[in-house]
Amino acid sequence: MRNELRAFYGAVALVLSIPFVAGLAGAFGGLEGLARVLLVAEPLTVPASLRNSLRAICFMFFALVPLVIWALTSLAERATAFRIIVSCGFVAGLARGTGWVVDGDPGVIPVGIMIIELCGMPALLLWHARLVRLTQT
Repeated sequence: MRNELRAFYGAVALVLSIPFVAGLAGAFGGLEGLARVLLVAEPLTVPASLRNSLRAICFMFFALVPLVIWALTSLAERATAFRIIVSCGFVAGLARGTGWVVDGDPGVIPVGIMIIELCGMPALLLWHARLVRLTQT
């Protein structure tokens, strides 16, 4: 059980590296910082109001990191918080898919993140539910 729990925490830590890096890059590096993370090299022209909003949205993406860590410090008691956040991550994958259809191919990094959101989030939810059950017996 202890090894499985460590593996779960490791998997969650890997997933959390995405909002940690992208969130901080976008919040404090702006559109250019986020573009570097996503390997976008083309010139970016976006009005200041959208750039400003992107910084705030990126920071809110980063804010998920401490919230998930907090939820994992008490696996069973904070299970609902973890499940809400991870479920929202899955829905974010649906939003990315919509963007792909409407706006075109977003590139390899966003597609990779979308795969994590659509496949990895349900797997984490199932794994989390299993661990909660095991810790309560």
